[in-house]
Amino acid sequence: MANKTNTIQELNLADSFLFGKVMSDTEICRMVLEKILNVPIKKVEFPVTKKSLT
Repeated sequence: MANKTNTIQELNLADSFLFGKVMSDTEICRMVLEKILNVPIKKVEFPVTKKSLT
């Protein structure tokens, strides 16, 4: 399978790498969700999905 690389100008939120990076930053995620949903959002929190027992 060929490995395709995109320039930063070619990336958009449909690109899984960029989407993951955008949504992993709480402030940027909040701003994107506000634009998409057209509602004010005060705070974005990420749930803890996995904890390790040590």
